[in-house]
Amino acid sequence: MDAKLLVRKSIAAHGGSEKWESIAKIDYKKETVLYFPNGDFERKIVQKISHSFEPFSTQIESEKLGSISKSIYQSGKIQLFENNKQVFDSLQLNHALQSAKGALYVFWQPYKLLDSGTKLEYQGVKKLLDSLPVHVLKVSYPEGKQNDIWHYFFNTNTFKLQASQVNHDGKISLITNETTETQTDLSLNKTRKSFFLDSLGNIDYLRAAYDYQIEAVVKH
Repeated sequence: MDAKLLVRKSIAAHGGSEKWESIAKIDYKKETVLYFPNGDFERKIVQKISHSFEPFSTQIESEKLGSISKSIYQSGKIQLFENNKQVFDSLQLNHALQSAKGALYVFWQPYKLLDSGTKLEYQGVKKLLDSLPVHVLKVSYPEGKQNDIWHYFFNTNTFKLQASQVNHDGKISLITNETTETQTDLSLNKTRKSFFLDSLGNIDYLRAAYDYQIEAVVKH
């Protein structure tokens, strides 16, 4: 199967390009629960995230240990505030920039797979976790600074996105899409789980659980 055709089929299964492009702004809350390797609870992170497309911007607000941080990514530039005081530390700004870009990339799949600079390679059909047959798509970004290698897994019957896998700094994570929302007609992710894999590609342990709650949608 042609790689781009697979992505287009998946976009159609998730609502179609017209519905994707009709969104002018979306606000949602993302809750992340992290776990230690033994399964014990580590911590919970709550973020309020907003993506706007006219003009384009991503805002992320989060609270940690009583401190409120807010990042604004707009016109290719990042601004960061801690308790309403602007932050100029380059390391913190770069972390905020990567978080903003990552939030957009993850939330708008599979639509973002058609972005320019994306290398797609269809790798056939396999069984995800030895059970569910899926189409496998390898995704890389050779012209950018992002060296992560992604694999996306699409249901062979519905073409909906079932899971993704990323090799980041030598660690491989499998992120499964558990449920999808029904507010936008785009089947965006509602709940997901992220597992670290061992050297054989088997699940080592549950690292994180994600919950997305859409709070507002503005259309063109």
